[in-house]
Amino acid sequence: MSSYQFELAFRQYVAAFDGTNDLSPAEFKSLFDKVHHKDFNYLPKDERVLGGDDMMHLKAKAPLTREEIFQLHSKHYASGQKVTLIHFRKIGLDCIDIKVRLVTGKEDTTARAVNTISGGQIVLSREIDESFPLKILQAKCANAAYKWKEVGTYQTNM
Repeated sequence: MSSYQFELAFRQYVAAFDGTNDLSPAEFKSLFDKVHHKDFNYLPKDERVLGGDDMMHLKAKAPLTREEIFQLHSKHYASGQKVTLIHFRKIGLDCIDIKVRLVTGKEDTTARAVNTISGGQIVLSREIDESFPLKILQAKCANAAYKWKEVGTYQTNM
């Protein structure tokens, strides 16, 4: 699947979050499956905690599995959450920077993630804390390392 086909599948998935809940659970699952790889992992942004030395520290959160993300997205869909795509930018080889606006009732937030694509689906998604500008570069470099490792697993004729 090309990046163009992935973008279409992703836009269809986001469009489902229009607050109407008019898709059956099977239709929603189908849209989710088109976007998320079977080995999908989600890395949430680091949590800010106040240390014993009164300094702010970053604490890594545990990654979420594909099933955990599906349960979370299903819950948001059922609650009538609206999602608006703010930007969809290709920033590297099979690396997409995505930012969305999330509206649930009176709560209005944004989320940004750098996503690694494999086989036309998101295989790894890293949530970005926009208060640290270098996090985008860090995620892009991690994507390049992932793709290098992925390409190295295929044998060549050389």
